[in-house]
Amino acid sequence: MAQDDDEDDARIRALERENAELRARCGALEAKASYLDVVNFFAATLLYAQTDLDDILWDVANNAVARLGLEDCVIYLVDEAGEYLVQRAAFGPKNPRGREILAPLRIPVGKGIVGAVAATGEVVMIADTRRDPRYICDDQPRLSELAVPISLQGRTIGVIDSEHSQLDFFTPTHLEILGILASMTASRVGRALLDERLHRAQQDLEQKIDERTRALQAAIARAERLLLNTLPRPIALRLQAGEERIAERFDAVTVLFADLVGFTPMSAGSPPEAVVELLGAVFTEFDALSDRFGLEKIKTIGDAYMVVGGVPTPRPDHLEAIADMALELLGAVARVNAALGTDLAVRVGLHSGPVVAGIIGTRKFAYDLWGDTVNTASRMESHGATGKIHVHESTYSALRGRYTFEPRGVIEVKGLGKMSTYFLTGRASHTPERSPSITE
Repeated sequence: MAQDDDEDDARIRALERENAELRARCGALEAKASYLDVVNFFAATLLYAQTDLDDILWDVANNAVARLGLEDCVIYLVDEAGEYLVQRAAFGPKNPRGREILAPLRIPVGKGIVGAVAATGEVVMIADTRRDPRYICDDQPRLSELAVPISLQGRTIGVIDSEHSQLDFFTPTHLEILGILASMTASRVGRALLDERLHRAQQDLEQKIDERTRALQAAIARAERLLLNTLPRPIALRLQAGEERIAERFDAVTVLFADLVGFTPMSAGSPPEAVVELLGAVFTEFDALSDRFGLEKIKTIGDAYMVVGGVPTPRPDHLEAIADMALELLGAVARVNAALGTDLAVRVGLHSGPVVAGIIGTRKFAYDLWGDTVNTASRMESHGATGKIHVHESTYSALRGRYTFEPRGVIEVKGLGKMSTYFLTGRASHTPERSPSITE
């Protein structure tokens, strides 16, 4: 009987050992299955279409706590200068409310446990933090800690850190899983950083394109203003539209020349600035009159001013418009003399007839007029008298009755022979004042 009892006890002990081994194997298999579930879960996150860096980091921290039984999980990234670890996600008792860090930590690389991991790129697992002088307590002391580097292309870009209130809490399994998690996080962060850099590069490119577009538009606007200041608007628009050669004949226009008498000897004894200021003041007055009467300034040559009516846009009252401006020119010079204390006078000549007008030059454009009408108007000015408006008999005939004249008689005009000329003195008293410009 005793022998049978001993054999039964031996069989029971053998069964118990076998049972314990089976339970251990089951436990190991369950742990491995749980481990594989966690790894598979985080592997699946690699397929997520997340590109926002904060979304990725908070997702990792949250799921690490939930699936690994951790008390907390904090993720740091190294700043662009490579000097500090910056807290980007923290899930656990320190930050119970998701995606909110009240005071993000900045830890110098190389300082503390986390800083040491960032500096060396090596894992640190501490069973008892009380025995490690590198431990930094930021709120309440924890007894064990595991810090794993996040490495990308051989460079540590961050750290996953977890602390626990239980001594020797972290196991090799935790270390392995967090290592895999750090590797997966590095892959996701790498994609996000690349996307972030591409986004910044795109924004920078768009900003540069926008700046250059604005600069180009401003340059084009300046060029257009310069072109419009140099050429008549209709001619400038035709050039901008692609016309390369502009030359036209106008059958009925009036050309006026005005010369400042006494300006040359006056300018010889004056500083350059004073000369330019005086000439600028006179021609500004003349330009204002040209705009007022809807006429086209052609050019200035020294102290001479040339303007035309009926070019480049024909108008039936070109002669009357030029005659009105000529009368106003005398008053304009008087105003400049009163303002600047000068003693200038003007000599004016005008004439009507056909002209050829067009653009000359390829680098510096100029719009000019040619023909006998231009030559005669110039001769009327040069053979005129100070403070007078000198005109040909044909002009007198066209304006007689509406304007007043003083006959000068027959004079010899250089290159043109003998001509009967007159001085235009004003508008007839019974003639109502005309509208200054048909283009206004």
